[in-house]
Amino acid sequence: MNLDPFIPLVLYGSFYLVILILWWQIRNYLKQKEKLKTQLIRKNRTARNHEVFINTLNAQEKIELPEPVITLGNRESDLELTIFTSLYCEMCQDICETVNKIIFAYEEEIKINIFFKKQPVEDKNRFLYILHRVFLLHGTKEFLKALNFWFENKNLEPWAIAGEYHMDEHHTAFTSSNEWFIQNNIIATPSVFIKGHIFPHEFEKEDLYYHIEGIIENKE
Repeated sequence: MNLDPFIPLVLYGSFYLVILILWWQIRNYLKQKEKLKTQLIRKNRTARNHEVFINTLNAQEKIELPEPVITLGNRESDLELTIFTSLYCEMCQDICETVNKIIFAYEEEIKINIFFKKQPVEDKNRFLYILHRVFLLHGTKEFLKALNFWFENKNLEPWAIAGEYHMDEHHTAFTSSNEWFIQNNIIATPSVFIKGHIFPHEFEKEDLYYHIEGIIENKE
């Protein structure tokens, strides 16, 4: 049987099938993309709705937080932002960058308390004590510079501990605050509090700067 007449039909059919499959995949991709876009728009409308955020924030229980070891910004400010973070938390780098932005824009309008989660292995806490020394001796800007350096390089070699840092005294301070968070079942990092209210889980922490800006601009 001569199959030559059928070859063009088979080739045409194969080509058509490939085009159909590609069109189906592209169609599904575009539909999925449009769905995600719609979801993102709806999410942003809620996330960026300052009134909704404030109402949700104030509905959270207000917690009496422990005495901070590191405080940035204006200590007399009524707007108090508290960060419970860790040097060994990937998501904490984003919070560190947000704190940088807030301090740069609103240093005189806000008080920022920084708590660090201690590690079970004491050798890992050495970097925490270095950061504390940097803060005590050189202040906010150098502390944030060192903190950024840590997240980018995972070392603090430019800031070696010197003899004037009393390790035992500050070791006790960090241990005390760390135990408070454990006892209150606040383990996840980063954990964020605004005026003693925990940051609502319905909102993304990446929008923290936006909400702080809204509180300051609206003088709430």
